[in-house]
Amino acid sequence: MRLLADCGNTTLKLGVADGTTVLVHDRLPAGRASIDQFFARHGQGIRELVLLPGNRAHGEVVRAWWAEVAGGRRLRVIGEDLPLPDYGQYASCGYDRVLAGAVTCAKEQRSVVVLDAGTATTITAWRWAEGVPHFAGGLILPGAQACLDGLATAAPALPRVTPFGPAATACQRDTMGAMAAAVGIGYGPMVAACLLKLERETDIHEVVATGGNIALIVDSRILPNSAHRPALVLSGMAFLAEQQQ
Repeated sequence: MRLLADCGNTTLKLGVADGTTVLVHDRLPAGRASIDQFFARHGQGIRELVLLPGNRAHGEVVRAWWAEVAGGRRLRVIGEDLPLPDYGQYASCGYDRVLAGAVTCAKEQRSVVVLDAGTATTITAWRWAEGVPHFAGGLILPGAQACLDGLATAAPALPRVTPFGPAATACQRDTMGAMAAAVGIGYGPMVAACLLKLERETDIHEVVATGGNIALIVDSRILPNSAHRPALVLSGMAFLAEQQQ
């Protein structure tokens, strides 16, 4: 059994895997108390921690916590102790993008587009050829909340708001509502336009969706035939760790 920790920019994703199967997982605030609570519930039988330090500060929190509780058990860090195979990805490609695509191709043995809606939204095409995943390129968009946060940062007179859902009316009568509704209405179609062009250029039409902010895209009804895999990056971490025992 291994503990998996995916340190995102907004949240910490924890999971427990047996081999390549993620048995339990949760999305938590990136703090010591959250980690302690998860480990108290699911830590029995854990022999190692596999860490994906996407956000450096959150990764350091997890490292410090493990140093206190590990008792000699192993820590393996993706990108350090666990190098990523070369699937044709560019040098600075996010580890989470590579893990999600590689594990999906390997387990389903088909070409896919992986849509990951986190703080950023990544849309990545992967080809399955000769038993190996191949990175075919993709796009990166800001997440819905990042759109609004960026607007408020660039124009300080504007408020910071949370996006409405896609069913919001366009006839808003105040600034906060106008901003929140515009992103709620427009974000799904923006993702859909990027997804459609990528599908046309790659001829890959199978879509697998993941990420903590996927609800707004799902509610926009732009992914009628997609499969939702909430623990996809954690599954990729388990897959890599199992390959490199």
